[in-house]
Amino acid sequence: MYEFDIVIEKKLKVTQEDIDDIMCSALEGGITYWCNEAEVVGKYLGEWAHEQISRGGTLILHDAESDDKWELNRDNLLKGIAQAYEGNWFMEYGWCDGNVIDTCQVDAEVADVIVQLALFGEIVFG
Repeated sequence: MYEFDIVIEKKLKVTQEDIDDIMCSALEGGITYWCNEAEVVGKYLGEWAHEQISRGGTLILHDAESDDKWELNRDNLLKGIAQAYEGNWFMEYGWCDGNVIDTCQVDAEVADVIVQLALFGEIVFG
């Protein structure tokens, strides 16, 4: 019996508000067990740090136990969202329905996975 692999592409619509909500969940609990500071690069592009990424800005995330730090921007966050979606991370939570994100279902755990995938391409912490 032969097996054949096919590639199926799907589009996922991600809004500025989706990114803000994901980042808010990440910064207010999702990543705080491994990140102790989110430093805004340059001037604030919104009122709060979690709004920086969706507006094209950058955050420097500082490791809680070492001098390591990582740069998070919109491009790598979108890659993290795509990788979480393609890898079916926490799909049972219902955070992604069809081609849209339901950020009411993006809790701290989901936001943490998205940010780690954005920065590292894999889960490093937790």
